[in-house]
Amino acid sequence: MLVLLGLAGTVLPLLPGTLLVWAGLLLGAWIDDFNRVSVATTLLLTLLAALAWVLDFVAGLMGAKRAGASTQALVGAAVGTVVGIFMGLIGVCAFQRSWTPVSA
Repeated sequence: MLVLLGLAGTVLPLLPGTLLVWAGLLLGAWIDDFNRVSVATTLLLTLLAALAWVLDFVAGLMGAKRAGASTQALVGAAVGTVVGIFMGLIGVCAFQRSWTPVSA
């Protein structure tokens, strides 16, 4: 179910696709006591998931910069994203709101 939600998250912006696919695959390997999917394969999946998350983050920053976002807005978005991760969806929304620059 997590993998299916993750696949949906590749097109729906509210769902963290990479995280859900990774969690589903890790859960499946753990339930099977890592018999069919080895620990080495699970570590490789973890590395690939982390790489995908970083690339997605960097691509978003590059797109925002190309669209004309200021450096201050990019730094605020980065800090809000990282801090918001530890507070769940509500934290991401709250930090995004507090870091949104106000135009005069």
